[in-house]
Amino acid sequence: MPFPAATPAGDQTGTARSVWEQARQSVLPACRRTVLRVLIGCLAVGALTCAAAAIGNELDEAHAIASLRQGGYVVYLRHADRHKGPKEKLDRFSSPAEFADCSQQRNLNNRGRAQAWDIGVYMRRLGIVFDRVIANAQCRTRDTALLAFGRADLEPRVYDPAFVAQVLSSKPPAGSNTIVIGNDFQFLELTGIQLGRADAAVIRPDGAGGFAVLAKLELEDWREAADRPFLW
Repeated sequence: MPFPAATPAGDQTGTARSVWEQARQSVLPACRRTVLRVLIGCLAVGALTCAAAAIGNELDEAHAIASLRQGGYVVYLRHADRHKGPKEKLDRFSSPAEFADCSQQRNLNNRGRAQAWDIGVYMRRLGIVFDRVIANAQCRTRDTALLAFGRADLEPRVYDPAFVAQVLSSKPPAGSNTIVIGNDFQFLELTGIQLGRADAAVIRPDGAGGFAVLAKLELEDWREAADRPFLW
């Protein structure tokens, strides 16, 4: 029995600019945010080193968002916040009926549903287009995709890091992107990067089996970018 896909949402378009020009224009807003982070998180002894690292991180985020607006990239998004409970006995060999039984799963809570909705709002405001929306078949990954993007190609193979690596290394059609909504384990195994709930990583695929991680973004990063449309 095949997994169902929701009705596709309308594409969003935006005016493309040079990646580096957009990154440069984001420096001043990024620095304001960096100062706040440094004051909160850095000790005086390491303040300069910490500030330099934070500024570099902000520029990576700006570069990644500008790149997504041009297309040709992949986003790996961990599902939004969920209820606590025992781990599900699901894997890539589970049946569609088992995945569809949300009563046996740790589903999105109210906070997670709001996070998923906001992610979609911010990305549409930024003019980021996705040709494919691939979601693990769990209820929480499916619902994150549906709330954010209005559609989901349910794919149990997202449980398999080898399948995820294949998607991350495949170039999307020109002017568009691919997004994978999954869990933390697969991405951690592939990259060593831990994603929190509703965190995303922007990937540059090489089309030949390899990929590079451009940036890790939290929900707040998308919101701040969407609130500065004059920079994009």
